[in-house]
Amino acid sequence: MSEWVIPFEEYLERAQLNLKTFQDYLVLPSRVRGIKKIIPLRTLRQIDCVHNMKTKFLLKIIQQIKTLDGLKSPFSHSHIDIVKIDPNQVKVGQKFVYREKYINMIESLPRVFHEFAIGSGFSDLGAFIIFGKDKSGHQCLSYYIPPMVEKHGNELLTMDGFHRNFLTRQMGSTINTVIIKNVNIPFPCSPHHWNETQVISIEKRPENIKERYFDLNKNLFRDLKYLGIDG
Repeated sequence: MSEWVIPFEEYLERAQLNLKTFQDYLVLPSRVRGIKKIIPLRTLRQIDCVHNMKTKFLLKIIQQIKTLDGLKSPFSHSHIDIVKIDPNQVKVGQKFVYREKYINMIESLPRVFHEFAIGSGFSDLGAFIIFGKDKSGHQCLSYYIPPMVEKHGNELLTMDGFHRNFLTRQMGSTINTVIIKNVNIPFPCSPHHWNETQVISIEKRPENIKERYFDLNKNLFRDLKYLGIDG
C-alpha cells in the first residue's frame, strides 16, 4: 500500500479552513502552529495529544470529501448522527475481508491509545484528532474516526470501517458509527449482505479494483484520503 502525505497548508485549503477557524473548531493547543503534515494514524511514531473531535468539525470534514475524480461532493449538504449500531443492520459493497488487516487491527489498535485515559476497544471509540510526530520527528496530525455509513432510502451502506464492522459482527456486538444522511449522489457499489463476502489473504487481493467491489462505479468512489481520513 502506497504511503501518502498532505502538506498542512494544502490541507487547510482543501478543507476550506484557515488556521484560526481550525483552532476554533477544535480548541487546539498551541502546538498546532508546528504541524507540518497530515499522515495516517498507523505511521505516527509518537502520540503527544489525543483530542476529542467536535461533531461540527467532523461534519465539516465529511462535507468536503470528494469523489476520486475530484468532480463531485457527495456530502456537501449532509448531516450526521453518531450512534451505536449492529453491523448486521448495514450492507456492504466490498467482496473481500482481508485476514491480515483485521488481525493487525486487533493487535495494534489497543496499543495506539494505551497512554491515554480513553477506551481502547475499537467498538467504543469516538472521533479523535491526534497530534504526534512522524519517524523524522516532525509534528503531524492524524484522525481516528468511527466507521462511516451512508443512508440511502431505507438502507445503511458501509462507506468506511468495513473491517471494524466485520470484527464487531463476528463478536455479536455493536459499534460506534457515523451515519451520514442526505447524500447527494448514489453509492459507488451495489449493496450486498455480509454472507456474500469472503475472508481471504491480502496477497490474494485482485489487482483490478473493480474485482474487489460489487458493481463498482469508480467515478463515484469516495476519496477519503483527500482530507486525510485513513479508511
